[in-house]
Amino acid sequence: MLSGNPDTFAIWCDAVDPWSTPAFANGCFGYFMGGRLIWSSRSTLGVDLSMLSRLHCMKNSVEDAHLFHLPPQDAYCELCKRAFPSMDSNAKVSDFNHLVSAESQSDDGNYFFLVEYAELAKLIYGFKENASEIVEVIFARGEFQSAVREAIKKCPKEFNAGSC
Repeated sequence: MLSGNPDTFAIWCDAVDPWSTPAFANGCFGYFMGGRLIWSSRSTLGVDLSMLSRLHCMKNSVEDAHLFHLPPQDAYCELCKRAFPSMDSNAKVSDFNHLVSAESQSDDGNYFFLVEYAELAKLIYGFKENASEIVEVIFARGEFQSAVREAIKKCPKEFNAGSC
């Protein structure tokens, strides 16, 4: 199942019956960004899609002009520091407002952050805290949220009763 535009941003998920149980559909889950697929084969699809529906950006703006205009590596490092502060950072809370990775993606170390500015949105991707291979794609504001809503709407009931 594909939701969105893989040339900018799309969500792909498919259940794999041999990996699934009667209670949970396990399978593959990924994001296409700028035509590139970053995926996880350890997804409990209903959990991932349910988690996406509760992301901060689904009901709130994630506009930040400063982050939007930073070079991708700098923005990624700053977003990682906010979301995953070090033990000696004196941070009282983690800021997950821009983190839009599904649970299985985060478990694999794939971190995606969404930053909006004016009519645009930027998706910034990296692997763990490694800032050497950052990928970013810019698209229309609201495109990420539309793809999430479309994926949830298409979600087969068997993915996880009550989660989709």
